[in-house]
Amino acid sequence: MLLGALRRISLMILVVGGGTLVVSTLLALLAGASVRRTVAVSFYLVGSVLLIAGFFVGNRGVLRADSDSEHPGFLGLNRGRVRSATSTEQRESTRVSALVIGLGVALLILGTFADTEHSLA
Repeated sequence: MLLGALRRISLMILVVGGGTLVVSTLLALLAGASVRRTVAVSFYLVGSVLLIAGFFVGNRGVLRADSDSEHPGFLGLNRGRVRSATSTEQRESTRVSALVIGLGVALLILGTFADTEHSLA
């Protein structure tokens, strides 16, 4: 079970990190900027956004909108009814938050290794 989880988290880091690497490399080449510095800044930027997103997902609270698909309300918004979140929804919120924050930290670490402006030693 742990090996499967490690494989999935590694795949997520590879996909998000690889996508960031490819997009930032293309942008650096198009702009004529330093590729390594642009990659580092992109890792920092995406990692920071993921940390902030994980914070907000984790602080969602215990109330949820009570959706009514037959009567969605004005402009598709809810009519104001709320309900308490189930324990499953609360656990899912915590786990998603931990996952997104973990991905953010991983990208910040990758950015630290890619950064040429500052040395680790």
